[in-house]
Amino acid sequence: RFALECACAALDSYDETFGIKYPLPKADMVAIPEFAAGAMENWGLVTYREVDLLIDDASASSRQLQRVAEVVIHELAHQWFGNLVTMEWWDDLWLNEGFATWMETGV
Repeated sequence: RFALECACAALDSYDETFGIKYPLPKADMVAIPEFAAGAMENWGLVTYREVDLLIDDASASSRQLQRVAEVVIHELAHQWFGNLVTMEWWDDLWLNEGFATWMETGV
């Protein structure tokens, strides 16, 4: 439930901050066991390592809660930076990550 609450807060915040509504009818988040990456954003679907999405809200440590919030907020920022808007060429791809990382602090 915690990851879902973070996602809803992030999407609402981004709609307001950017002045551009999330254009899809839903955003899917899927936990994958032993996923090599921490998470991967795709248009309308973000895949996560299980430990970065599924936690027990009642027993999770503050560090676990912080990690889940950071990853969810970061990956959903890519729906704007990297999907709606992306760089013209690969050598500027770092900007997608930079903006998503920056947005972690704003939600």
